[in-house]
Amino acid sequence: MQALNLADFNRLELQTLPVPVPTDPQDVVVRVRAAGVCGSDLHGYTGRTGRRKPPIVMGHEAAGEVVAVGGAVQRVRPGDRVAIQPLVYRPDPATGRVTRYLIGMNLPGAYAEYTLVPEGNLYPIPDTLPFAQAALTEPVAVAVRAVSTAQVQPYDSVLVIGAGTIGLLTLQILRLAGAGSVVVSDVSDIRLDAARAMGASATINPETQDFSAFANEFTGGVGFDVTVEAVGITPTVGQSISAVRDGGTIVWIGNSQRMVEIDMQAIVTRELRLFGTYGMSERDFRRALHMLSDGRIATERLVTRYATLAEGPALFDELLSDPAVIKCVIEMG
Repeated sequence: MQALNLADFNRLELQTLPVPVPTDPQDVVVRVRAAGVCGSDLHGYTGRTGRRKPPIVMGHEAAGEVVAVGGAVQRVRPGDRVAIQPLVYRPDPATGRVTRYLIGMNLPGAYAEYTLVPEGNLYPIPDTLPFAQAALTEPVAVAVRAVSTAQVQPYDSVLVIGAGTIGLLTLQILRLAGAGSVVVSDVSDIRLDAARAMGASATINPETQDFSAFANEFTGGVGFDVTVEAVGITPTVGQSISAVRDGGTIVWIGNSQRMVEIDMQAIVTRELRLFGTYGMSERDFRRALHMLSDGRIATERLVTRYATLAEGPALFDELLSDPAVIKCVIEMG
């Protein structure tokens, strides 16, 4: 099979590798039909976060078709269309502790024509849902988890910082959750245009506008009930703290910069509630798949680049240099 291998940082190679076979009775071989390119994969390509170690086949947002199953598999069979939930939980026989692995980071991923997945990580998708949309189930589930963590109440005012894939999905799910107003902040006017098309109440570009003055005016000097940070760097983390009301809720999804500087006194003296959120639960993934299947999530303005596996070796450099691309999906026929 053809697979896109991270041979070294900043070097992707299209290689011919053996098609995987079930090594565990609950293993399933999936023919990958579509795989999304996540921002974390771009950071893994450059080595920025240090969480992906070459050589590895990345890719954890995927959907495809079952082609072979292990002897104990019961829920799926060859020919089934499935979305892949990429978090794999395995108990350590020695300690009893459960370790979480991510397909495409700790295990071989979906930037390949075929990938090996435990049966429990596969979710059937309806024939009406295209593979390219089903591949977005994982990022939608990440956004679902963030909104659930925020415990948004009807008519809450919310600020989403970062209009990348996760930020724009969070915007849509906040609307479905009943938020009264959702403001989106980003330094890209192209992404802010997309945010407005997806239902943002207002947008702010902190590079060209006064962020503090805008937040103060929009909230009448009170601050937002909830702020969601979907970037993961010191300046935007600071904005998530400064823009929230006293006693308000902050949710951090961004995971770009390992160490950030924060105003500890502001968190303590203003009694702010601060949550980090990572990944998703089975319930989050099921909800996300239902939302996509029901057409509740707008994807037409989100996926702005489609690619083939053959484009892979040069694709990531292109995506890193073109901020106009919000989401790229690799399609494999």
